[in-house]
Amino acid sequence: MKLSYSGTIKTPVEFAYKYASDFDRLEQNGFGSMAPFKPVGDVRAPELGARWKSAVDFQGKPRRFSLELRELVENDRIVLGNASEKFDVDATYRFAPDGEGTKFDFELTAEAKTITSRLIMQTLQLARARIESAITADFKKMTADIEAEYINSQPA
Repeated sequence: MKLSYSGTIKTPVEFAYKYASDFDRLEQNGFGSMAPFKPVGDVRAPELGARWKSAVDFQGKPRRFSLELRELVENDRIVLGNASEKFDVDATYRFAPDGEGTKFDFELTAEAKTITSRLIMQTLQLARARIESAITADFKKMTADIEAEYINSQPA
């Protein structure tokens, strides 16, 4: 299953990337409808291999998951993922200069590895429109937050 989002953030790419790679913010506030990210283990972001646990409500129940920082290329991309016995998941965030702003692309790929996880994926496919709508709302809010923080950071 693949889900994606693209948009433009009206800030320099360096500012958008710095905001998105603020792992302390993720640990305190979560992202969108996700709960705060709880660090797991001794490796801390921005080191590759940093891990977190989080959760998201889906069909009235908290769905827990783990994420690992797999790739971090300054002002270009962030890759979070999870490989388990049931799923392989990658979430890629890309940043590129776009005129006076930043082109932002997000892609989530998830692959089921067991019969049970395939059934879960089928359920997710049935709710795809609702999931895409939630992702779009989360990223539009993130864009507005980044732009507001950028405006507030500028000298008067």
